[in-house]
Amino acid sequence: MSAVLERIADIGMLPVISIDKVERAVPLAQALSRGGLPLMEVMFRTDAAADSIAKIAAACPDFIIGAGTVLTTEQAKLAIASGARFLVSPSFNPQVVEFALNAGVPLVHGCVSPSEVDAACRMGLSVLKFFPAVENGGVKAMGLLNGPYPQVRFVPTGDLTLPLAIELLSYKKTAAAGGDFMLSYADIYVDDYAAIERSAAAALQTYFNFHVAHVGFNQSSKAAADNTAQRLSAVLGLSAQAFDKSTFAGTLFEVMHAPFHHAKGHVAIGTRDATRAYHFLKRRGVKFFEDTVTRDADGRVIAAYLQDDFDGFALHLLQD
Repeated sequence: MSAVLERIADIGMLPVISIDKVERAVPLAQALSRGGLPLMEVMFRTDAAADSIAKIAAACPDFIIGAGTVLTTEQAKLAIASGARFLVSPSFNPQVVEFALNAGVPLVHGCVSPSEVDAACRMGLSVLKFFPAVENGGVKAMGLLNGPYPQVRFVPTGDLTLPLAIELLSYKKTAAAGGDFMLSYADIYVDDYAAIERSAAAALQTYFNFHVAHVGFNQSSKAAADNTAQRLSAVLGLSAQAFDKSTFAGTLFEVMHAPFHHAKGHVAIGTRDATRAYHFLKRRGVKFFEDTVTRDADGRVIAAYLQDDFDGFALHLLQD
């Protein structure tokens, strides 16, 4: 997967927008970026598309700008010349694929059948648009296609709501969910970019669903940790269970067998997607103790300690 597509996958939500006026392009990109989504696919459905891509590419160099609804090699050439860093097409067109590959620009091409997926794989593509996602079977259909083609990741799109996007993003082979579910066109039409920023931020927070999973305390030894966990368990009617490095009181409290980050302990922050939350926080300037980042067999983050000290407590990001 290209570096650009990797970055898109790290973010997970891909705004797919039709821009009617060029002067709206840069403020829209800036609002999305402030809201935590520094990327956009501008659909080639208006006369303003190419110029909008060019304006964003020039004004927002760190923004990941791409072109969507690319149906012909002529559109692909114009999009690339305008500054598009990736291309998206709703259907499988070998000529467009070949042009993009020769140009060195990543392409997310539409594939919904085994024959199309096979043809795309034979041309070197591994990230495919799945459109329209719901009508073509959603997560179940993508899972069936991944049976014979496990190397493929999908970008499902097509009139997605935020709940549908969350459902599709729950599938581990979903690279990103595309659409306009993270904003309102009504806000675009009245140039309310503050509202667009709030909507984008709210969509991410709804997806991540950050919550306190448990509270951790540091102790000096296993015996001391066992005693604390047993006392907590007795008060609340929980069961204490010892592990290699800590003893739990139910699922609410963890008592470490030796001092760890930081002086007092930690607060575990659960999330439905620790991998994308990890990258989201890093984009916000948050630093992690990288030696504490734990990954599963697929390379997805399941736990990581933040470096910031909150009155003696660390935050511990956890996959639900």
